[in-house]
Amino acid sequence: MTISESKTPQKFLKVHSDQIFLLGSILTSFGILLVTVGGSWDITNHLLNKPETFFSPPHALLYLGVTISLVGVILSLFGWKNLQNFKELYSISLKIKLIGISLLIGAGPFDFIWHSNFGLDGFLSPPHLTLITGMFLCSIGGMIGISRYLKINNFKNTLSNYLLILAVLPVWLSGTGMISSLSLPFSNTDYFEFNPEPTFALLIATLAFPFLISLSMLLVFRLSNFRFGMMSILGGLFLLIYSLTAIVPNFAILDSTQFYMLNLIPFVISDIILLLNKSRKSLIFVGGLLGSIFYMVYYPYVMYTFNEVLLGKLVSPSLIYFVYFELIESVLMYAVIPAILMGIFAAIISEKFSKKILMSKL
Repeated sequence: MTISESKTPQKFLKVHSDQIFLLGSILTSFGILLVTVGGSWDITNHLLNKPETFFSPPHALLYLGVTISLVGVILSLFGWKNLQNFKELYSISLKIKLIGISLLIGAGPFDFIWHSNFGLDGFLSPPHLTLITGMFLCSIGGMIGISRYLKINNFKNTLSNYLLILAVLPVWLSGTGMISSLSLPFSNTDYFEFNPEPTFALLIATLAFPFLISLSMLLVFRLSNFRFGMMSILGGLFLLIYSLTAIVPNFAILDSTQFYMLNLIPFVISDIILLLNKSRKSLIFVGGLLGSIFYMVYYPYVMYTFNEVLLGKLVSPSLIYFVYFELIESVLMYAVIPAILMGIFAAIISEKFSKKILMSKL
């Protein structure tokens, strides 16, 4: 074989197809990260009653993320087609991403038509639900693709840790969007009333948010082979994104940013506990601890869900902080035990999920 033949595009694709698939998974996850940031920013704009059009800055960021994810899925498909080894192991990641990106692409024109006909849309509107479902599926596909590549190629360096953070963070954020859409009373408009039933919404928030926090944190811990610091970094990034998109834009609660960032403390404590003792009991304890702080982690939006049932007040953006603390004692009284139990359940499930993702038999 001549040198020129060995450097043909076809040969290059075959030799580097797994790396192309990895790049596609990275772009898919990064794109969804941008989508979730834009989506959270968009919710805050809705809450603040800012003028809403399809061509708004949050929507621009959101659909930039969709474009990047689309490029990522195309690269994943390219890489997968030319794989010579482990093709079947990457196929589940590709299938999930293809379904997810189809929903994301379809959500764009759907959302434009909806805005054109009905103006301001609710959080649980059909276009948004389509978008959130696509986000979640793409993030899952990206996480599986990245994690399996690192496992197959036995990557254990610092770069692989950052890639795992990138893999799990969009799953956590898009999962948050899914739960929020089913629990927040932000979906009634002049044309449609899509708000979830208040008691149902409260149950969803009480059970699903603690589960998601604990699952996301312990999943990154397990996927990284129990590496210290991973939960603190992941949790810190989540808090940073959530504060910048949900708290900072609302000047009435801007001063509470420092209070919100105190949520980093239980994340660091969890890391330290598992550094000292990685036993099953410690993992279960950490799962319960992480689940118990859901009301603080999801400040300020979660207040609206509990207010619907416990107080029933009309809350303006300037009163969020005060109503949140008026509710905190009642919320902890009723919700902390179920939240701890869901956190423990997530700790158990995280073991099964991580084994499935990492293909323990390899």
